Amino acid sequence: MNFLIPLAISFALSFALTKVILVLCLRYKIFPQARSRDIHQKPLPRLGGIAIFIAFLIVTLAYYIFSKNNFSLSSIQVFGVDKQLLAILVSGSIVAISMSIDDLIGLRAWQKLFIQIFATLIIISSGIGINTLANPFGSTINLNSVYIPILQIGGITYHFSLWSDLLTLFWIVGMMNVINFVDGVDGLAAGLSSIGSLFIFLLAIELGTSQGPIGLISIILTGSIMGFLVWNFPPAKIFMGDSGSMFIGFLLGVLPLLSGGKLATAFLVLGFPIVDGIFVAFFRILRRKNPFTTPDKTHLHHRFLLAGFSPRQAVLSLYVIAAAFGWVALRSTTLYKILASFVLVMVIFGLIILLNILTKRKSHAESL
Repeated sequence: MNFLIPLAISFALSFALTKVILVLCLRYKIFPQARSRDIHQKPLPRLGGIAIFIAFLIVTLAYYIFSKNNFSLSSIQVFGVDKQLLAILVSGSIVAISMSIDDLIGLRAWQKLFIQIFATLIIISSGIGINTLANPFGSTINLNSVYIPILQIGGITYHFSLWSDLLTLFWIVGMMNVINFVDGVDGLAAGLSSIGSLFIFLLAIELGTSQGPIGLISIILTGSIMGFLVWNFPPAKIFMGDSGSMFIGFLLGVLPLLSGGKLATAFLVLGFPIVDGIFVAFFRILRRKNPFTTPDKTHLHHRFLLAGFSPRQAVLSLYVIAAAFGWVALRSTTLYKILASFVLVMVIFGLIILLNILTKRKSHAESL
């Protein structure tokens, strides 16, 4: 399969749709007021995520319709559509559409969490999940050892797999919030997400033809994000909003599970936003603040800016970190991926210390 074609089509479609949405938002003044923690104090449209979602949806459906035999994620069909692909498209649509409402009029935190959990439960019910964990020191860890029966339909008993389903729920909901967390500087969330989806694509095609559909979905997502990134790279003309960050985070959470639940690989590929989000939440807890909703400037990208880096310098530096660890994930065994994950944590912790020092020096120089 020639993957350059879906990449180019999704890129072009997302690029054009983002332009259309930008023009409409400016013409009808559809944008919120800037917040105190925002880099931009001039209001900018926040509906760019809709362009990413529509481009991804159209190209994915087109490829499924015209090459159905080569685009199968599971052996079961529902309403004539592959069961797992249908679950991804339906739950992804729920996330994107619901979060676009949040971008327009605002939703409460509990409402957004409910939507995230509901969308993830659709994914779990389709059979997508984390069933095993690789163990470099012994046999594979089976997460389906505890089943709890829920209901029976048509003679089929549906179960809740305690450890597998809980970990899957935590992972996908966590990824949605992680990408949302890093959407604080022009081009950062889009750039890191396109790098992450690109490495998931590379991993899929490296694993062989059986992973072709996963590679196709990943490369369509990559093109859809990159088409938007042209308009979002510093200085941004439009933001992706929660509709974009949550939708992308949702897909980046699901795609690694389709390739066999390779969490060590996924953690490295998407490691920067994950670890950054964990550190931010930890420091907020230390300050006795809500780790999820507290507005502040403690993310790594904020620290780069406070230390004197320009937005472009900050995002390009973080792109390099993400790409480097993505490459390690692609080329390492499970043991080395685990070791590299620890290295990633230490690198980010070291960056926080270094940037704090640079910020203090900058403040001292400005006070003289």
